[in-house]
Amino acid sequence: MKKAILSVILLITLFFECFISGFAAFTPGTMVKSAMLMEASSGRIIYENNSHESLPPASVTKIMTMLLICEAIEDKTLTLDTVITASERAKSMGGSTIFLDTNEKMKLDDLLKGIAVASANDACIAYM
Repeated sequence: MKKAILSVILLITLFFECFISGFAAFTPGTMVKSAMLMEASSGRIIYENNSHESLPPASVTKIMTMLLICEAIEDKTLTLDTVITASERAKSMGGSTIFLDTNEKMKLDDLLKGIAVASANDACIAYM
């Protein structure tokens, strides 16, 4: 279940990234500073470009946040219907946001959509 949810979220994110960048990000050597594509089961590197350069993690942290949420759902600690109350810290986030207000209530399902589609920093830390 967790893998299916994460796969759908990743595909949606990938689609929007391709749409926004005009599919140029997947042309080797264009619009990316570093890239690596690995076949998961064997570990074989299919493509790499400047893969050893140290770069900030960017949206990888958001994908990891979604993975942790999926694990909590799988462990039945959370459900997609869990209502999260946005913190003051969430409201103060800069960058990409869904403009949460302090004490605004939102279902976890909608926060996940905000993370996946809008890359929303505030949705990632709404409960903190």
